Amino acid sequence: MALSLTDLLRKLDRLLSLEANHGAALRDLAGDIMALRDRVAALEAREDVLVARAQGAAAAAAATTAATSLSDLARRIGVLEERSRHPRLAPPDDQ
Repeated sequence: MALSLTDLLRKLDRLLSLEANHGAALRDLAGDIMALRDRVAALEAREDVLVARAQGAAAAAAATTAATSLSDLARRIGVLEERSRHPRLAPPDDQ
């Protein structure tokens, strides 16, 4: 019976040490999960900034394209008006 009690106490000691190890492992995993959550939140915030920058760049490109087209159109209209006022003018070289 003394041997059985000793074996029982050893098994209980092993069980308690395993429980302590598992508790520590669970705490480590919880810390890792929290760190991953923080990282995902930071990446989502960064994604929002990148989307806003891309939208701004697209708007700037569209405005530049529109301004260039309008400028070219205004120049051509000016040339046509001048030709209609002075029919003797030779046509420009670029057309």
